[in-house]
Amino acid sequence: MLNKIKNIFKKKTFPCIVWDGKCMKYLDLTQERIDEINNNPKYKDWSVTINEK
Repeated sequence: MLNKIKNIFKKKTFPCIVWDGKCMKYLDLTQERIDEINNNPKYKDWSVTINEK
């Protein structure tokens, strides 16, 4: 029952590769976080690639 409640509030995540200009990271990010990285000037040199596999 507790797991069903948790799933209601859990946001969908996508497996991503994040390149910050120095190192590559494999993360599971929400669409909100992906949009923030792509649109925020603070992350201007960063790129996010969603792994479609």
